Amino acid sequence: MDKLNYLNLGCGNKFHKDWINVDMASNSDDVIKANLLKGIPFEDDRFEVIYHSQVLEHIPKHKAKDFMMECYRVLVKNGIIRIVVPDLENIVDEYKRLLICNLESPSDFSEANYDWIMLEMYDQTVRNSSGGEMAKYLLQKTMINEEYVMRRIGFVGQLIRNFLNSGSPSKATDRHSLNFLNTVKYILLFGKRNINKLFTNKIAQSPEYKIGKFRLGGEIHMWMYDRYSLSRLLEDCGFNNVKIMDPYKSDIPGWELYELDVKKDIVYDPTSLFIEARK
Repeated sequence: MDKLNYLNLGCGNKFHKDWINVDMASNSDDVIKANLLKGIPFEDDRFEVIYHSQVLEHIPKHKAKDFMMECYRVLVKNGIIRIVVPDLENIVDEYKRLLICNLESPSDFSEANYDWIMLEMYDQTVRNSSGGEMAKYLLQKTMINEEYVMRRIGFVGQLIRNFLNSGSPSKATDRHSLNFLNTVKYILLFGKRNINKLFTNKIAQSPEYKIGKFRLGGEIHMWMYDRYSLSRLLEDCGFNNVKIMDPYKSDIPGWELYELDVKKDIVYDPTSLFIEARK
């Protein structure tokens, strides 16, 4: 069938085949490869809907407005943009709650939750290798606060834990889940290919080169947003009618059919900020 006039940017392995999907790398015929930092490779006023999830925080702050202006450019008049990012407000509120809890009446459980929220706040910003401290935490065979962590990281976390418990991705029941799990497994268990196999000079073998290459590779968070800062960015780019949504709610027609924020009734990123606006 013909593609919908809907655009999913930075889709990774979370895409719907009826949408036009774009990412920096592609492992599917349904995903177009393009460097989004160099612009969105479509003409003006093309799409009725633009969606990107867990993308904006990976773009350096000084380039964020350029990227959002590109989104504005390719969206039709009155078209909808939907953005999902980690919610700084949510993380800070949870950090403050757990800080007070542990200052007043700590327990093994509350301390474990505090350790996790600190990882949510900082790890993907400061890490120097793939997966960082968060990967080590998730790869524990036993977590006393597993239920808490799963509530915070949703569908992705459940895939990781199912893999660890089964030792195999075979429990993933559909191709989308299997592809996503294989990506997560590759990042968390194996990391990126050893660059020493590709470069032999001393600079390429140095720890400084490896760290710099990793930190420019797209995995780390370059900035964080809350409902105020993201709304202001949208309005600065010309968008209007900004609305805070949730994973299930959207003005996009047929939203629930595409399973981009909710898969099998499990939210991908339950503690994220979900926001929509119009051109």
